[in-house]
Amino acid sequence: MKDMSPNKAEFRRESILECAIDLLVDGGVEAVTMPRLSQCTGLSRPGIYQYFSSREDILGEILINDMADLSNEIDRILAPIADPDEQIRVWIHYALAHVASPQHRMIREISMQLLPEEKRAELRAMHGYFLSTLISPLTKLGVTNPTAVCNMIFGVISAAAKRISQGATFTEEASTLERFVIAGIEAAQ
Repeated sequence: MKDMSPNKAEFRRESILECAIDLLVDGGVEAVTMPRLSQCTGLSRPGIYQYFSSREDILGEILINDMADLSNEIDRILAPIADPDEQIRVWIHYALAHVASPQHRMIREISMQLLPEEKRAELRAMHGYFLSTLISPLTKLGVTNPTAVCNMIFGVISAAAKRISQGATFTEEASTLERFVIAGIEAAQ
């Protein structure tokens, strides 16, 4: 009889996810297949299905883990900061660093359309929580429509991250982004 203790099961799930990330980095989304995951983990294909219902389920879990890491880290970083202007500045720089990172660029290749609906719903909820950490300081500053402004800021962060991936320097993009966002916030008050 196999030992399926919670620790061993969690270890195997993590092993599958780590292999999937490695495959994603090396070959993109199409490289993440059950046969390749089987080779990488040493588990049989049916063994992988004990932990994940499909390749799409695995890809969804990677996205959810990335979003959870981002949210947890931004909460930790913003917690000691009381000034809403400084919270926004830190949020912008941290979000840009995360979105422009090579690992996140690779993760962005995973299309939301590939994911099972429950994973899409969970990801949308987590993204909403992440954005709420910016909505709060915008509200404190008296921004008229903080949700709209927050979404616009995130759009500009995504555009800056794309420019960085195309060769722009992080420092220059971050500085320009900060000035642009601050001007926009002032206009929205």
